[in-house]
Amino acid sequence: MQKSALDTFLSHYPESVLQAFNDCARLRGQDIYLVGGALRGLLIDVVSADLDFAVNYAAADFVHEVRRRLGQGSVVILGDEENDTARLVLEDLSLDVAGYRKGARTIEDDLVKRDFTINSLAVLLDNLVQPDSEVEVIDPLGGFNDLRLRVVRACPGCFEDDPLRLLRAYRFGAQLDFMIDADTQQQIKAKSTLIETVAAERISFELDLIMATPRAYRSFKAMQESGLLALLIPELYEGAGVDQPPFHHLDVLEHNLATLDFTERVIDQPAIYFPRCYDLVDGVADDTERLITLKWAALFHDIGKPAARKVDDDQKRRITFYNHDEQGAAQAQQIAERWKWSKRKTRRVVSLIAMHMHPFHLNNVMQNQEAVSTRAMYKICKRAGANLYPLFVLAMADSLAGQGPEKPAHIEEQLEQLFVEVARFYEETLVPAEARPKLLTGHDLIDTFNLSSGPEIGRLLEAVETAAIEGQIATREEALAWVGELLDRG
Repeated sequence: MQKSALDTFLSHYPESVLQAFNDCARLRGQDIYLVGGALRGLLIDVVSADLDFAVNYAAADFVHEVRRRLGQGSVVILGDEENDTARLVLEDLSLDVAGYRKGARTIEDDLVKRDFTINSLAVLLDNLVQPDSEVEVIDPLGGFNDLRLRVVRACPGCFEDDPLRLLRAYRFGAQLDFMIDADTQQQIKAKSTLIETVAAERISFELDLIMATPRAYRSFKAMQESGLLALLIPELYEGAGVDQPPFHHLDVLEHNLATLDFTERVIDQPAIYFPRCYDLVDGVADDTERLITLKWAALFHDIGKPAARKVDDDQKRRITFYNHDEQGAAQAQQIAERWKWSKRKTRRVVSLIAMHMHPFHLNNVMQNQEAVSTRAMYKICKRAGANLYPLFVLAMADSLAGQGPEKPAHIEEQLEQLFVEVARFYEETLVPAEARPKLLTGHDLIDTFNLSSGPEIGRLLEAVETAAIEGQIATREEALAWVGELLDRG
């Protein structure tokens, strides 16, 4: 076939670097092939930031030789005795070279040992760098047609070779917006228990890649159907069949999943749900870290309900879930530890779950009093911190995921109004206030009032800041007098 989708290959990458790779292969008497995600992307008009190549042997030696020819870059050995892989890192490009897999003697043999057919394609680099040459896509398993059909299909023995591929199938589906073919779905279902042999860090990495896409809900529903989700997150399944008050129409498990679904809907079209402050939601979507933690919180936000569920012993037999937010935060903490999450990520997810009812409580106050106090807005802003805007996206998605017959009318409109007010307070009052010099320091309190250092100092300083924002005090002298009166009152 002619170059077609590949004819602009040289325009995307430094020609001198590619030529060095090709020249090195010629001098060594080896063929070098472009493979993997970079080739897959080029065939569907997506340019990859990195390149993957395959050679028949001695990949690490090959990369070292290219480095010497170029006179630049760093070599990183990625493989071991069984996996001969090395990387050349240049200023804005990374190029991986791998030897053929598991005793393969030809590129075709190597390709059929890969994970999915869409990644089992190869093109001889020499054909790509030579002008006007014919380009043959080596395709032993029909991966090019699967690309055209937008299908993820497993290579033979895929999941036995690396059980993490059970999860990667969903990741590729989510990232590329492809569907998993029926036979591959059946293989995943039959072999799902193999996922229990995979290291937690590898699982966590793949799941985050799924959460970073706009199709996390679709992927988790597919994992639910295959049985993989129950093995990965058994805590979610404690909510299966757990009914809820008439505010809801789903059990706890399905409500958690639906909240993830609506989180993605709100992120995708924020102007529908937050017409006056959709730009703030766009800011959440543009921050990958915040987006991922928001989606995890959405999936886990009611995970504490089964343990907290009680039925009042009255004639109405009311169902309650008191403190399910704190219970859920504790369970999310345990999941985070199991999956080796970073402290920062864990803190953000756990905090969102612990706070996910706060917008609803504040909304009730707003409806009853027609205005939210400065103190209440200050408290939610301070406690939420960097989670403030994601918290309101979570609340909106949580509300949208509950469509029971006794759900209060107009609650989403009220949440949007509350978000407008809280965001305005945060940006127009709290941010400028925090940028000004503090009226008092901990040393002021210790020296003036003969206090000991400890948590009480922090609470007093926060109370001073609140009083300043409310307009009760404006100077250092007024702050000291205010603290004195507070301490006198006990």
